Amino acid sequence: MVAVMTPEKIHHSISSMISQGVPYIDALITFAEQNGLEIETVAAIIKRSSILKEKVRAEAVQMRMVKKDEDDLVDILD
Repeated sequence: MVAVMTPEKIHHSISSMISQGVPYIDALITFAEQNGLEIETVAAIIKRSSILKEKVRAEAVQMRMVKKDEDDLVDILD
């Protein structure tokens, strides 16, 4: 039987890493490796959750991995 992965299940699975200060991006990569998933598969699941998607984007903006847009929610989430 194949377990259905939802954004909520992924967040629950990585929450202990996040609570220990591991960045979302690193936690998602570790999750993918531990579960034998392609990172693209995890990304497709994350795209379904506006909350997780924005948290990853906010982290990427802080790490200067992507440019901040004028209408970003990053400032609102901080």
